[in-house]
Amino acid sequence: MRQQASRYLVVSDAVYADGAGKPVRLVLNTRTSRVSTVGDQVARALRHGDCAALPAAVSDRLSDLKILVPEGRDELTDVLDEQRARARSAATLNYVLVPNGYCNLGCEYCGQVHVRGKTSANHRSAVRDRILRAVNRPSTQEVRIGWFGDDPLMAYAVVRDLARQFVEAAVAAGVRYRSRLTTDGALLTLRKLRVLYEECRVDSVCVTIDGIGDPRRQHDRVLAVLADVVRHADEFPELGLTIRGTLDVADIDHVDTFIDAMVKAGLNHPMVEFDLRVVHAWSNDMSAPRVARQRFAAAEPRWLRRMHEVGMVTRTLIPAQLRGPICPAVTRSAEVISSSGAIFSCTEHPLVPEHEQGDVLELVEHADHDRQRPAGRYDDWHDRVNRGEQSCAGCVFLPVCGGRCPKHWGEGNPPCPSYKFNIQQRLELEALRTGLVPLLT
Repeated sequence: MRQQASRYLVVSDAVYADGAGKPVRLVLNTRTSRVSTVGDQVARALRHGDCAALPAAVSDRLSDLKILVPEGRDELTDVLDEQRARARSAATLNYVLVPNGYCNLGCEYCGQVHVRGKTSANHRSAVRDRILRAVNRPSTQEVRIGWFGDDPLMAYAVVRDLARQFVEAAVAAGVRYRSRLTTDGALLTLRKLRVLYEECRVDSVCVTIDGIGDPRRQHDRVLAVLADVVRHADEFPELGLTIRGTLDVADIDHVDTFIDAMVKAGLNHPMVEFDLRVVHAWSNDMSAPRVARQRFAAAEPRWLRRMHEVGMVTRTLIPAQLRGPICPAVTRSAEVISSSGAIFSCTEHPLVPEHEQGDVLELVEHADHDRQRPAGRYDDWHDRVNRGEQSCAGCVFLPVCGGRCPKHWGEGNPPCPSYKFNIQQRLELEALRTGLVPLLT
Protein backbone atom coordinates (compact mmCIF):
# COMPACT_ATOMS: atom_id res chain seq x y z
CA MET A 1 0.00 0.00 0.00
CA ARG A 2 1.34 3.42 -0.96
CA GLN A 3 2.03 5.77 1.93
CA GLN A 4 2.06 9.53 2.38
CA ALA A 5 3.24 11.88 5.10
CA SER A 6 0.57 12.64 7.66
CA ARG A 7 -0.85 16.14 7.47
CA TYR A 8 -0.34 16.41 11.24
CA LEU A 9 3.46 16.61 11.38
CA VAL A 10 5.78 19.37 12.59
CA VAL A 11 9.39 18.91 11.46
CA SER A 12 12.07 20.81 13.36
CA ASP A 13 13.86 23.54 11.48
CA ALA A 14 17.03 22.81 13.42
CA VAL A 15 19.34 19.87 12.65
CA TYR A 16 21.02 17.96 15.47
CA ALA A 17 23.72 15.34 15.92
CA ASP A 18 22.58 12.10 17.51
CA GLY A 19 24.76 9.89 19.71
CA ALA A 20 26.59 8.57 16.64
CA GLY A 21 27.14 12.04 15.23
CA LYS A 22 24.59 11.60 12.42
CA PRO A 23 22.42 14.59 11.40
CA VAL A 24 18.83 14.21 12.61
CA ARG A 25 15.69 16.27 13.07
CA LEU A 26 12.75 16.01 15.41
CA VAL A 27 9.29 15.21 14.07
CA LEU A 28 6.20 15.90 16.17
CA ASN A 29 3.09 13.93 15.24
CA THR A 30 0.20 15.89 16.73
CA ARG A 31 -2.15 12.91 16.39
CA THR A 32 -0.06 10.95 18.87
CA SER A 33 1.76 13.83 20.64
CA ARG A 34 4.93 11.84 20.08
CA VAL A 35 8.27 13.37 19.11
CA SER A 36 10.47 11.09 17.01
CA THR A 37 14.06 11.47 15.87
CA VAL A 38 14.61 10.78 12.18
CA GLY A 39 17.52 11.23 9.81
CA ASP A 40 17.86 14.62 8.17
CA GLN A 41 17.16 13.27 4.68
CA VAL A 42 14.05 11.45 5.88
CA ALA A 43 12.85 14.63 7.61
CA ARG A 44 13.32 16.59 4.38
CA ALA A 45 11.30 13.98 2.50
CA LEU A 46 8.49 14.25 5.07
CA ARG A 47 8.51 18.02 4.93
CA HIS A 48 8.25 18.05 1.15
CA GLY A 49 5.84 15.11 0.89
CA ASP A 50 8.33 13.09 -1.18
CA CYS A 51 8.12 9.72 0.57
CA ALA A 52 7.93 7.27 -2.34
CA ALA A 53 11.71 6.70 -2.44
CA LEU A 54 12.10 5.95 1.27
CA PRO A 55 13.58 2.50 2.04
CA ALA A 56 11.01 -0.12 3.03
CA ALA A 57 12.42 -0.49 6.54
CA VAL A 58 12.19 3.26 7.11
CA SER A 59 8.66 3.40 5.70
CA ASP A 60 7.57 0.57 7.97
CA ARG A 61 8.95 2.33 11.05
CA LEU A 62 7.32 5.62 10.10
CA SER A 63 4.05 3.84 9.44
CA ASP A 64 4.16 2.25 12.89
CA LEU A 65 4.64 5.74 14.34
CA LYS A 66 1.71 7.02 12.22
CA ILE A 67 4.07 9.50 10.62
CA LEU A 68 3.19 7.85 7.33
CA VAL A 69 -0.46 7.04 6.58
CA PRO A 70 -2.16 5.29 3.65
CA GLU A 71 -2.22 7.45 0.55
CA GLY A 72 -5.51 9.30 0.18
CA ARG A 73 -6.41 8.92 3.85
CA ASP A 74 -8.87 11.60 5.01
CA GLU A 75 -7.20 12.41 8.31
CA LEU A 76 -9.36 15.45 9.00
CA THR A 77 -12.45 13.27 9.07
CA ASP A 78 -10.63 10.74 11.27
CA VAL A 79 -9.64 13.42 13.78
CA LEU A 80 -13.08 15.01 13.90
CA ASP A 81 -14.77 11.61 14.23
CA GLU A 82 -12.53 10.82 17.21
CA GLN A 83 -13.37 14.16 18.81
CA ARG A 84 -17.09 13.72 18.11
CA ALA A 85 -17.05 10.28 19.71
CA ARG A 86 -15.56 11.70 22.90
CA ALA A 87 -18.04 14.57 22.89
CA ARG A 88 -21.04 12.27 22.40
CA SER A 89 -20.10 9.63 24.94
CA ALA A 90 -22.54 9.30 27.83
CA ALA A 91 -20.12 7.18 29.86
CA THR A 92 -18.37 10.18 31.46
CA LEU A 93 -20.51 12.99 32.85
CA ASN A 94 -18.98 16.36 33.61
CA TYR A 95 -20.67 18.90 35.88
CA VAL A 96 -19.14 22.31 36.50
CA LEU A 97 -20.78 23.82 39.57
CA VAL A 98 -20.76 27.47 40.58
CA PRO A 99 -21.85 27.13 44.22
CA ASN A 100 -22.29 30.79 45.12
CA GLY A 101 -22.67 34.15 43.42
CA TYR A 102 -20.04 36.20 45.21
CA CYS A 103 -16.27 36.54 44.81
CA ASN A 104 -13.68 37.83 47.24
CA LEU A 105 -11.45 39.37 44.56
CA GLY A 106 -13.36 40.63 41.52
CA CYS A 107 -10.52 40.58 38.99
CA GLU A 108 -10.74 43.26 36.31
CA TYR A 109 -10.80 40.87 33.37
CA CYS A 110 -13.73 38.87 34.76
CA GLY A 111 -17.13 39.65 33.25
CA GLN A 112 -19.11 38.10 36.10
CA VAL A 113 -21.31 40.20 38.35
CA HIS A 114 -21.07 39.05 41.96
CA VAL A 115 -23.98 39.44 44.34
CA ARG A 116 -24.32 37.99 47.84
CA GLY A 117 -27.25 35.68 48.50
CA LYS A 118 -28.05 35.00 44.85
CA THR A 119 -28.76 31.28 45.32
CA SER A 120 -32.42 30.31 45.68
CA ALA A 121 -33.75 28.26 48.60
CA ASN A 122 -34.20 25.14 46.46
CA HIS A 123 -31.01 25.46 44.44
CA ARG A 124 -28.85 23.08 46.43
CA SER A 125 -31.42 20.28 46.50
CA ALA A 126 -32.07 20.66 42.77
CA VAL A 127 -28.36 20.39 41.97
CA ARG A 128 -28.05 17.38 44.28
CA ASP A 129 -31.01 15.60 42.74
CA ARG A 130 -29.82 16.22 39.19
CA ILE A 131 -26.34 14.81 39.79
CA LEU A 132 -27.48 11.87 41.91
CA ARG A 133 -29.91 10.89 39.18
CA ALA A 134 -27.09 11.05 36.64
CA VAL A 135 -24.77 8.96 38.82
CA ASN A 136 -27.34 6.17 38.84
CA ARG A 137 -27.94 6.03 35.09
CA PRO A 138 -26.96 2.60 33.70
CA SER A 139 -24.72 4.23 31.08
CA THR A 140 -22.67 6.23 33.60
CA GLN A 141 -19.14 4.97 34.21
CA GLU A 142 -17.52 8.12 35.55
CA VAL A 143 -18.68 11.43 37.05
CA ARG A 144 -16.47 14.50 37.18
CA ILE A 145 -17.38 17.44 39.37
CA GLY A 146 -15.68 20.80 38.90
CA TRP A 147 -16.11 23.48 41.56
CA PHE A 148 -15.65 26.73 39.67
CA GLY A 149 -16.81 30.30 39.04
CA ASP A 150 -16.44 32.83 41.78
CA ASP A 151 -14.26 31.35 44.50
CA PRO A 152 -16.02 28.11 45.49
CA LEU A 153 -14.34 28.20 48.91
CA MET A 154 -16.68 31.06 49.77
CA ALA A 155 -19.31 28.30 49.73
CA TYR A 156 -17.12 25.75 51.49
CA ALA A 157 -20.01 24.34 53.54
CA VAL A 158 -22.08 23.85 50.37
CA VAL A 159 -19.19 22.14 48.60
CA ARG A 160 -18.66 19.85 51.55
CA ASP A 161 -22.33 18.95 51.89
CA LEU A 162 -22.94 18.23 48.20
CA ALA A 163 -19.64 16.45 47.63
CA ARG A 164 -20.29 14.06 50.49
CA GLN A 165 -23.57 13.01 48.89
CA PHE A 166 -22.04 12.72 45.42
CA VAL A 167 -19.20 10.54 46.71
CA GLU A 168 -21.54 8.25 48.62
CA ALA A 169 -23.76 7.80 45.56
CA ALA A 170 -20.80 7.10 43.25
CA VAL A 171 -19.38 4.50 45.63
CA ALA A 172 -22.77 2.80 45.96
CA ALA A 173 -23.24 2.75 42.18
CA GLY A 174 -19.69 1.58 41.42
CA VAL A 175 -19.04 4.73 39.39
CA ARG A 176 -15.60 6.37 39.16
CA TYR A 177 -15.57 9.80 40.80
CA ARG A 178 -13.19 12.67 40.03
CA SER A 179 -13.34 16.23 41.28
CA ARG A 180 -11.45 19.45 40.59
CA LEU A 181 -11.59 22.75 42.46
CA THR A 182 -10.38 26.08 41.09
CA THR A 183 -9.66 28.78 43.67
CA ASP A 184 -7.73 32.01 44.12
CA GLY A 185 -6.33 30.45 47.31
CA ALA A 186 -7.23 33.32 49.63
CA LEU A 187 -9.50 31.08 51.73
CA LEU A 188 -7.49 27.89 51.36
CA THR A 189 -5.96 26.29 54.44
CA LEU A 190 -4.20 22.99 55.04
CA ARG A 191 -7.14 21.85 57.15
CA LYS A 192 -9.66 22.63 54.41
CA LEU A 193 -7.51 20.88 51.83
CA ARG A 194 -7.43 17.74 53.96
CA VAL A 195 -11.23 17.75 54.09
CA LEU A 196 -11.54 18.43 50.37
CA TYR A 197 -9.12 15.62 49.57
CA GLU A 198 -10.25 12.99 52.05
CA GLU A 199 -13.96 13.68 52.42
CA CYS A 200 -14.94 15.45 49.19
CA ARG A 201 -12.60 13.39 46.98
CA VAL A 202 -11.17 16.48 45.30
CA ASP A 203 -8.15 15.06 43.47
CA SER A 204 -7.18 18.19 41.54
CA VAL A 205 -6.80 21.74 42.85
CA CYS A 206 -5.92 24.70 40.65
CA VAL A 207 -4.79 27.86 42.47
CA THR A 208 -4.87 30.94 40.26
CA ILE A 209 -2.35 33.70 40.90
CA ASP A 210 -3.60 36.91 39.29
CA GLY A 211 -1.87 40.23 38.90
CA ILE A 212 1.70 39.03 39.35
CA GLY A 213 2.95 42.45 38.22
CA ASP A 214 0.60 44.43 40.46
CA PRO A 215 2.31 45.52 43.71
CA ARG A 216 -1.13 45.96 45.30
CA ARG A 217 -1.75 42.23 45.13
CA GLN A 218 -0.53 40.35 48.19
CA HIS A 219 0.21 36.72 47.40
CA ASP A 220 2.39 35.98 50.45
CA ARG A 221 -0.36 34.28 52.43
CA VAL A 222 -1.40 32.06 49.51
CA LEU A 223 2.20 31.04 48.87
CA ALA A 224 2.71 30.30 52.55
CA VAL A 225 -0.31 27.97 52.55
CA LEU A 226 0.89 26.23 49.39
CA ALA A 227 4.35 25.82 50.88
CA ASP A 228 2.71 24.20 53.91
CA VAL A 229 0.85 21.84 51.58
CA VAL A 230 4.13 20.86 49.92
CA ARG A 231 5.67 20.11 53.31
CA HIS A 232 2.79 17.69 53.90
CA ALA A 233 2.85 16.24 50.38
CA ASP A 234 2.86 12.68 51.68
CA GLU A 235 -0.68 13.24 52.99
CA PHE A 236 -1.96 13.89 49.46
CA PRO A 237 -0.47 11.14 47.27
CA GLU A 238 -3.20 11.33 44.62
CA LEU A 239 -3.62 15.12 44.53
CA GLY A 240 -2.80 17.10 41.44
CA LEU A 241 -1.88 20.65 42.50
CA THR A 242 -1.58 23.29 39.80
CA ILE A 243 -0.48 26.88 40.26
CA ARG A 244 -1.76 28.94 37.37
CA GLY A 245 -0.18 32.32 36.81
CA THR A 246 -2.66 34.39 34.82
CA LEU A 247 -1.06 37.18 32.84
CA ASP A 248 -2.27 40.31 31.13
CA VAL A 249 -0.14 42.82 29.22
CA ALA A 250 1.12 44.44 32.42
CA ASP A 251 2.28 41.10 33.83
CA ILE A 252 4.40 39.89 30.91
CA ASP A 253 7.54 41.60 32.18
CA HIS A 254 7.16 40.16 35.69
CA VAL A 255 7.24 36.43 35.01
CA ASP A 256 10.84 36.10 36.18
CA THR A 257 9.81 37.68 39.48
CA PHE A 258 6.95 35.16 39.67
CA ILE A 259 9.40 32.28 39.10
CA ASP A 260 11.70 33.62 41.81
CA ALA A 261 8.80 33.84 44.26
CA MET A 262 7.73 30.26 43.55
CA VAL A 263 11.26 28.97 44.13
CA LYS A 264 11.69 31.05 47.30
CA ALA A 265 8.46 29.51 48.65
CA GLY A 266 9.78 26.02 47.94
CA LEU A 267 7.10 25.31 45.33
CA ASN A 268 9.56 23.93 42.81
CA HIS A 269 8.44 20.54 44.04
CA PRO A 270 7.29 17.44 42.08
CA MET A 271 3.84 17.75 43.66
CA VAL A 272 3.22 21.11 41.97
CA GLU A 273 2.60 21.75 38.29
CA PHE A 274 2.83 25.27 36.90
CA ASP A 275 0.69 26.73 34.16
CA LEU A 276 1.15 30.21 32.70
CA ARG A 277 -1.78 31.62 30.76
CA VAL A 278 -2.84 34.90 29.21
CA VAL A 279 -6.12 36.14 30.61
CA HIS A 280 -8.85 37.48 28.39
CA ALA A 281 -11.66 39.89 29.13
CA TRP A 282 -14.99 38.08 29.31
CA SER A 283 -17.34 39.73 26.80
CA ASN A 284 -15.17 42.86 26.74
CA ASP A 285 -12.50 44.41 24.50
CA MET A 286 -10.12 41.77 23.19
CA SER A 287 -7.32 43.96 21.78
CA ALA A 288 -5.12 43.94 24.89
CA PRO A 289 -5.23 40.13 25.29
CA ARG A 290 -4.23 39.77 21.61
CA VAL A 291 -1.11 41.84 22.26
CA ALA A 292 -0.45 39.88 25.45
CA ARG A 293 -0.72 36.55 23.62
CA GLN A 294 1.80 37.68 20.98
CA ARG A 295 4.30 38.76 23.61
CA PHE A 296 3.56 35.66 25.68
CA ALA A 297 4.28 33.27 22.80
CA ALA A 298 7.57 35.04 22.07
CA ALA A 299 8.78 34.93 25.69
CA GLU A 300 7.34 31.58 26.78
CA PRO A 301 10.19 29.32 25.58
CA ARG A 302 12.66 31.27 27.71
CA TRP A 303 10.37 30.97 30.73
CA LEU A 304 9.90 27.26 30.16
CA ARG A 305 13.66 26.76 29.99
CA ARG A 306 14.25 28.71 33.19
CA MET A 307 11.44 26.89 35.00
CA HIS A 308 12.97 23.59 33.95
CA GLU A 309 16.38 24.70 35.23
CA VAL A 310 15.02 25.55 38.69
CA GLY A 311 13.01 22.34 38.98
CA MET A 312 9.53 23.71 38.40
CA VAL A 313 7.20 21.15 36.83
CA THR A 314 5.45 22.80 33.90
CA ARG A 315 2.56 21.92 31.67
CA THR A 316 3.64 19.52 28.96
CA LEU A 317 6.35 21.04 26.79
CA ILE A 318 4.97 19.16 23.82
CA PRO A 319 1.18 19.55 23.42
CA ALA A 320 -0.57 16.52 24.84
CA GLN A 321 -3.29 14.41 23.26
CA LEU A 322 -6.87 15.36 23.97
CA ARG A 323 -8.30 12.85 26.42
CA GLY A 324 -11.84 14.15 26.29
CA PRO A 325 -13.94 16.94 24.75
CA ILE A 326 -12.22 20.33 24.45
CA CYS A 327 -14.75 21.89 26.86
CA PRO A 328 -18.27 21.39 28.23
CA ALA A 329 -19.69 23.56 25.47
CA VAL A 330 -19.28 20.88 22.79
CA THR A 331 -20.78 17.90 24.60
CA ARG A 332 -24.28 17.19 25.88
CA SER A 333 -22.85 15.05 28.71
CA ALA A 334 -21.32 18.17 30.27
CA GLU A 335 -23.00 21.21 31.71
CA VAL A 336 -22.39 24.25 33.88
CA ILE A 337 -24.82 25.04 36.68
CA SER A 338 -24.73 28.63 37.84
CA SER A 339 -25.57 29.79 41.35
CA SER A 340 -28.39 31.68 39.63
CA GLY A 341 -30.02 28.32 38.93
CA ALA A 342 -29.37 28.47 35.19
CA ILE A 343 -27.84 25.58 33.25
CA PHE A 344 -25.34 26.56 30.58
CA SER A 345 -23.02 24.76 28.21
CA CYS A 346 -20.13 27.27 28.50
CA THR A 347 -18.06 28.03 31.60
CA GLU A 348 -17.90 31.73 30.67
CA HIS A 349 -21.67 32.18 30.79
CA PRO A 350 -22.57 31.98 34.53
CA LEU A 351 -23.06 35.31 36.32
CA VAL A 352 -22.36 37.31 33.14
CA PRO A 353 -25.52 39.45 32.64
CA GLU A 354 -25.55 39.13 28.85
CA HIS A 355 -25.42 35.33 29.02
CA GLU A 356 -27.62 34.94 32.10
CA GLN A 357 -30.31 36.60 29.99
CA GLY A 358 -29.69 35.10 26.57
CA ASP A 359 -27.93 31.74 26.89
CA VAL A 360 -29.79 29.88 29.62
CA LEU A 361 -30.56 26.35 28.42
CA GLU A 362 -32.95 25.63 31.28
CA LEU A 363 -33.30 26.16 35.02
CA VAL A 364 -32.02 23.41 37.28
CA GLU A 365 -35.11 23.58 39.51
CA HIS A 366 -37.39 22.91 36.51
CA ALA A 367 -35.17 20.53 34.56
CA ASP A 368 -35.97 16.91 33.82
CA HIS A 369 -33.11 15.20 35.63
CA ASP A 370 -33.44 12.07 33.52
CA ARG A 371 -32.35 14.01 30.42
CA GLN A 372 -29.07 15.55 29.40
CA ARG A 373 -29.02 19.29 29.07
CA PRO A 374 -30.71 20.85 26.01
CA ALA A 375 -28.54 21.60 22.99
CA GLY A 376 -26.28 24.62 23.32
CA ARG A 377 -25.01 26.96 20.65
CA TYR A 378 -21.66 25.12 20.30
CA ASP A 379 -22.77 21.47 20.21
CA ASP A 380 -22.26 21.41 16.43
CA TRP A 381 -18.68 22.65 16.72
CA HIS A 382 -17.07 19.66 14.98
CA ASP A 383 -19.48 19.99 12.06
CA ARG A 384 -18.55 23.65 11.70
CA VAL A 385 -14.87 22.74 11.56
CA ASN A 386 -15.58 19.98 9.04
CA ARG A 387 -17.45 22.43 6.80
CA GLY A 388 -14.42 24.73 6.84
CA GLU A 389 -16.20 27.49 8.71
CA GLN A 390 -13.22 27.70 11.09
CA SER A 391 -9.58 27.87 10.08
CA CYS A 392 -8.99 24.97 12.49
CA ALA A 393 -9.77 22.55 9.64
CA GLY A 394 -6.39 23.26 8.06
CA CYS A 395 -4.34 23.54 11.25
CA VAL A 396 -1.68 20.96 12.09
CA PHE A 397 -2.58 21.29 15.79
CA LEU A 398 -6.26 20.35 15.47
CA PRO A 399 -5.70 16.88 17.04
CA VAL A 400 -4.27 18.39 20.26
CA CYS A 401 -6.15 21.68 20.35
CA GLY A 402 -9.58 20.82 18.96
CA GLY A 403 -10.25 24.49 18.34
CA ARG A 404 -9.85 25.30 22.04
CA CYS A 405 -12.77 27.74 22.55
CA PRO A 406 -15.77 27.97 20.21
CA LYS A 407 -17.03 31.03 22.08
CA HIS A 408 -13.90 33.04 21.36
CA TRP A 409 -13.97 32.07 17.70
CA GLY A 410 -17.53 33.34 17.55
CA GLU A 411 -16.43 36.64 19.06
CA GLY A 412 -13.75 37.09 16.41
CA ASN A 413 -10.96 36.39 18.88
CA PRO A 414 -8.98 33.34 17.72
CA PRO A 415 -7.95 31.44 20.89
CA CYS A 416 -5.03 29.60 19.29
CA PRO A 417 -2.61 28.18 21.89
CA SER A 418 0.87 29.61 22.27
CA TYR A 419 2.52 26.44 20.98
CA LYS A 420 1.14 27.21 17.53
CA PHE A 421 3.52 30.16 17.42
CA ASN A 422 6.54 28.83 19.30
CA ILE A 423 6.58 25.10 18.52
CA GLN A 424 10.03 25.33 16.93
CA GLN A 425 11.49 26.76 20.13
CA ARG A 426 9.69 24.04 22.11
CA LEU A 427 11.25 21.39 19.88
CA GLU A 428 14.64 22.97 20.55
CA LEU A 429 14.01 22.60 24.29
CA GLU A 430 12.92 18.99 23.76
CA ALA A 431 16.14 18.31 21.84
CA LEU A 432 18.17 19.84 24.68
CA ARG A 433 16.28 17.73 27.21
CA THR A 434 17.08 14.53 25.29
CA GLY A 435 20.77 15.34 24.80
CA LEU A 436 20.84 16.15 21.10
CA VAL A 437 23.54 18.57 19.98
CA PRO A 438 22.61 21.38 17.53
CA LEU A 439 24.49 21.36 14.22
CA LEU A 440 25.36 24.60 12.48
CA THR A 441 23.77 24.67 9.00
